[in-house]
Amino acid sequence: MAYIRKVGNKWRVEIKFNGKYISKTLQTKGDASKFARETELKLEKDLFEDYRDSRHLTVANLIVRYRDEITPSKKGARTETYKLNFLLRQPIARTKILNLTTAKLIEFRNELRRTRAPATVNKYLHYFYTIWETARLNWGIILPPNNPTALVKKEKVMTKIDRVLTDEEEVKLLKACKETNLDQLSDIVEFALQTAMRFGEITKLQVKDIDFERSTAKLIDTKNGETDFVPLTRRALDICDKYRFKDKILHFENSQVLFPIHRDKFRHYFEQACRKAGVKEFRFHDCRATCLTRLAKQGWSIAELSVVSRHKTWSELKKYTRIKPIDLVAKINEKK
Repeated sequence: MAYIRKVGNKWRVEIKFNGKYISKTLQTKGDASKFARETELKLEKDLFEDYRDSRHLTVANLIVRYRDEITPSKKGARTETYKLNFLLRQPIARTKILNLTTAKLIEFRNELRRTRAPATVNKYLHYFYTIWETARLNWGIILPPNNPTALVKKEKVMTKIDRVLTDEEEVKLLKACKETNLDQLSDIVEFALQTAMRFGEITKLQVKDIDFERSTAKLIDTKNGETDFVPLTRRALDICDKYRFKDKILHFENSQVLFPIHRDKFRHYFEQACRKAGVKEFRFHDCRATCLTRLAKQGWSIAELSVVSRHKTWSELKKYTRIKPIDLVAKINEKK
């Protein structure tokens, strides 16, 4: 049964139904009557959602909980924590979660696109979507089923990347790396160019993971969560051998890390070396593509390349074998 009464200049609705008590204050009597009718109908059909426990929550409350409970279990926890802390500093974080609308998210997107790349903008929007769904489905927080982020148009991202390092650029880059204040920079870059390994895989390598007799490296807890083995060139083995008895190696109980360096510190000096060498638009991850592209040009089969790259499908592998039409001109004109 609904009761409507005037409180000052507003109208208050009070509804009691099967032990539930619902109240709301509205501007006009018409609005109050409409709310009462709609709510009673939902209660009769068991469709009413009680948002009283959610009304006090802000977007920031959910971001903090996600950061503290969900993020630590992820491989990229440090990076994700940084991004979530960035969101906490934005005005939208102070919004009540029930007042978070598509319009407010569009306003946030438009402001963010002024200083961030399209892919980064989409990533931040995805955090809002994921946190909303996590709160609703996993934490038992009563929220509207329609996620406000779902209707926000994502930024268009140019995903095609075809950058590989030329032989001349490699010489200049390695020289510039040796001239920085980071001792292992040159060897890490060259090791990546020799092995096509990811940065995280390289910096987790321990002495015990290198089989110097079989020329292989054991990769534990890779991006795919699996343990893999990759072949090592003679030059890659020489680099490992150079450090396995050095005092610079970090000791973790009975393990020795060959390349103990933090990602942010490495990025700083790597970008510095690229600028000094005049190597433009080249990321460290492009070392992986450079290695695989060179092997493909040497005639390696897809099966052989996949052993080095550890990709499961050709669609994944071909993103890293960046062979251009001009690279095939000489081959297509060969006399048979």
